[in-house]
Amino acid sequence: MMKFNKMTAAMVLAGIAAAPLAQAEVTLSGQVAIGILGSDADDIDAIDIGDILPDGSEATAADVVSAASPSELTVFGDDSIINVNATGTLDNGLTGYANYRTDLGLVGDNAVGDNIHLGIRGDFGDIRIGEVPDATGFGQLAGDIGGTQIGSDIDGENFGISYTGTFAGATVGVNWSPEGSSDRFAAGAKYSIAGFGVGIGFGDDAGRSEFSVGATFALAGASAGLAYKDFDDDRQTISGTIGYGIGKTSLGATFETETGDVNDGDLSLRFDAGYDLGSGMNVSGRVNVFTDDSDDSGDITDYRLLLVKSF
Repeated sequence: MMKFNKMTAAMVLAGIAAAPLAQAEVTLSGQVAIGILGSDADDIDAIDIGDILPDGSEATAADVVSAASPSELTVFGDDSIINVNATGTLDNGLTGYANYRTDLGLVGDNAVGDNIHLGIRGDFGDIRIGEVPDATGFGQLAGDIGGTQIGSDIDGENFGISYTGTFAGATVGVNWSPEGSSDRFAAGAKYSIAGFGVGIGFGDDAGRSEFSVGATFALAGASAGLAYKDFDDDRQTISGTIGYGIGKTSLGATFETETGDVNDGDLSLRFDAGYDLGSGMNVSGRVNVFTDDSDDSGDITDYRLLLVKSF
């Protein structure tokens, strides 16, 4: 990812909007998302150099922390984005495309470039470079409870080359990143028919093998998924998810538990509820519950309320 200030981001987007569009179809989209979050985490008392620590020693520079109050409600806006996508027909009849996204927070935050890629697609499939589909996660079909203590996302490639092809309901994919970038290789396949879906992915991440396999089922607004992931180094997780949508309301629950030698028994639960207000506006709530199997003091619950307007 690359960082730059918001003024630079505005100038770049203005330049794109003013450029001749005869050679490509350019689509501008995005969202503004602002919410309130909190948790039951213990507050942290500030430590200064020279303070006496609980063990009787004096605090050094390495011990210094800033005062924090994670249990206090906080307004956040880290999910606001602007996305620019351009597509056009090449001389050989194939489609060339490029995508650029800027992630923005509230006042004072830096803009962050994300989902930057370009590629060529046709009946043969899709060849992409930049941030690409990572086939390691083709079996990650039961949700990823990212941002929690388990932090279980098994895919994600920002500096690679990929091929993805879909044929009669089956999708195959492969991606590679050189040693000087992510040093990553992955391959996988997915298949879906009549509400059922299965997927499998495996890869090598700088010498560490990774694997995912999962299945999903959806019927009449209800859905369910189950997945297993192996991160190597004696770490594995099992996750499951259920969801239901009726009218403008959506409900969901996801769990993920550690099953390998690393943090065996740790469990994360997530509960989601959302309502479509119309005209691209949605309000949602989320609760994360983490249980530390080996230390009750590590248990934590956090929650958020989020309002989103898409355009």
